[in-house]
Amino acid sequence: MRGHYEELAKNLLSLHGVRSIVVTSPEPGAGCTSVCVGLAAALAGMGRRAAVVDCNLESPWLHRALGEPNFVGLTSGLRGERPMEEYGHEIVPGLLVVPTGPVPAAPAAWLEGGPFVAAVRGLERRRDLVLLDAPVAGEVLGSPNLSVGFDGVLLVVHASRTPKSLARETADDLLDAGANLLGVVLNRCS
Repeated sequence: MRGHYEELAKNLLSLHGVRSIVVTSPEPGAGCTSVCVGLAAALAGMGRRAAVVDCNLESPWLHRALGEPNFVGLTSGLRGERPMEEYGHEIVPGLLVVPTGPVPAAPAAWLEGGPFVAAVRGLERRRDLVLLDAPVAGEVLGSPNLSVGFDGVLLVVHASRTPKSLARETADDLLDAGANLLGVVLNRCS
């Protein structure tokens, strides 16, 4: 699997002007978090600096997947005066993870303001690639910042559980919304 992430990392790095990528899926459980972490680890292994930001405020998972606390993170950075990078931690050299932090009431609204975009742009200045571990595509489509506010979208599809028709429909919906769909990652295919 490591080789696949390295190949994907090389492909993404070759795209001119792509610094922030929203990673979503048609349905929960497709493996967006594992793809984000695997891709970021591959980048770090190549000597690049990557960040993974958990933007799934309704159902945070990044901190659980890594066995880390969720006391501070994205929401702390949106409230605070310091750069977003200071609300995360490097799990290996070059790989910064930023969990959600405390989940506020009306979490979707937190992703729609200018501070969210500014925080991600701040990470872009310090990292080669910022991966936004996003909610399912239906929620991404309801969020102008997530659907078209960044450089591109990766769609993660679970090889054995995601119906082909749902994957196709989700890709079409993203394209119709104006998203820069960079590609589809077929997860759990081995």
